[in-house]
Amino acid sequence: MTSNFTKLRKISGWALIIISVILTFISIFVATTGELLKGGGIYVASQVTWYPGIALLGPEIIQKSKDVWKNFIKRFKK
Repeated sequence: MTSNFTKLRKISGWALIIISVILTFISIFVATTGELLKGGGIYVASQVTWYPGIALLGPEIIQKSKDVWKNFIKRFKK
């Protein structure tokens, strides 16, 4: 059974990543309208939210990477 802190960590990590993806798309849209400085600022904000989200989801990302690697090796050996 996961604790409340683990649930909160996962929720906040996914929320930060979702916000980062949305901000990335907004920055691309703003930059295509010709306002490169604003688009760049929004892109920096998206990176500021991306890395803490990745840090909060670290254990899950590591476990998923291990699972993918094991499946790759298993298929490669066949």
